[in-house]
Amino acid sequence: MGEGQNHSNMKKIICISLIIFFACDKKQTNFHEVAFVADTHNDVLLRSMIGRDILTDLPESHSDLVKFKKGGMDLQVFSIWVSPFKFGDGEYFNRANAMISQLDSLCKQVPDQWAIPLNYQDLLYNEQHNILSCAIGVEGGHSIENSLEKLEFLQKRGMRYLGLTWNNSTNWATSAKDETLNKDNLSFIGLTDFGKSVVKKCNQLGVIVDISHAGEQTFWDVLETAQKPIIASHSSVDALCPHYRNLTDEQLLGIKNNGGVVFVNFYPGYIDSTYEAKASKVKKTFKAKSDSLAKLYDPDSDEFWYKESAMMNEALSHVAPNVNDVIDHIDYIAKLIGVDHVGIGADWDGVGILPNGIEDITKMPVMTEKLLNHGYSKEDVKKILGGNFKRIFKNVVG
Repeated sequence: MGEGQNHSNMKKIICISLIIFFACDKKQTNFHEVAFVADTHNDVLLRSMIGRDILTDLPESHSDLVKFKKGGMDLQVFSIWVSPFKFGDGEYFNRANAMISQLDSLCKQVPDQWAIPLNYQDLLYNEQHNILSCAIGVEGGHSIENSLEKLEFLQKRGMRYLGLTWNNSTNWATSAKDETLNKDNLSFIGLTDFGKSVVKKCNQLGVIVDISHAGEQTFWDVLETAQKPIIASHSSVDALCPHYRNLTDEQLLGIKNNGGVVFVNFYPGYIDSTYEAKASKVKKTFKAKSDSLAKLYDPDSDEFWYKESAMMNEALSHVAPNVNDVIDHIDYIAKLIGVDHVGIGADWDGVGILPNGIEDITKMPVMTEKLLNHGYSKEDVKKILGGNFKRIFKNVVG
């Protein structure tokens, strides 16, 4: 065979290989588009609360109306998080209501694109009509202000999951942070009797109980009390990255036995055990600039946090993990407790930086491609992308 013929055959092989590659890539992209894709934790509503228009393509955000479309999203849980630093006792409930009103207003501005699902039929209708289901999750039980009546009021306004604690404990449930770092100063650990009544009321009302941020004793008390499946809306694996915000193998198995689901958080500090030490060194180089920012913005404000994050993100990206590390956490959970019990709760716009390769929600098709290439069947990938949350929503919310 002559040299020219060899060259011609080689070109054919390369062309065929490229055609196969792009055909497979297109198939994976199309698969993502037809799959039901859900994420269970997003803080972008906080940007809207300070005047940023999340119905446009914001350069600084992980997510917004345009990015949701590019990411192929079908359902996003918008977090109603009330800062315990910025607001005090007696202000939490009103602030939570103001945030729900803000989301409702946004949905009314684009009713053919966004809608709040109150039940499973709403979710199906939105999916069929290419409308993003903007589900409501309240992060932190302090927003109900020790009142089952206020819990019921928030449910009527659209709340479909309640995170029992944030980093701060309530009068009736202890947080993971407090149980780990402040245990000696706690007057109780776990759920009080009122805390158990909150869980029971959630079950009665069709509100999913979320144990992300909850302390271990609170977690086990919830499992003893709950009559319906629970979720961890944005938590990862302690065995891969030891952190009080992550779940131990025993907790993961407990969630399996309950029929619940763990939605993996993408924050680098919960994904890569080496990240925090490396990030700390990077942040020290920005101390002078951060101090200057603190003179312009309240250090406890969202504005300060956004400005500081934007300032440091480029440098932090060099020490951040990548999307494959996220897949490792999903894979660990799937292998330990089954693919029916894992999903995605990235914490978009609630963390300063995300892993390389999944820097914002437009990159969600990358997750689908990675999962398929990792050997998961299409049916299993559908479960991880959103099917598992859809099942929980149907079973608990109804």
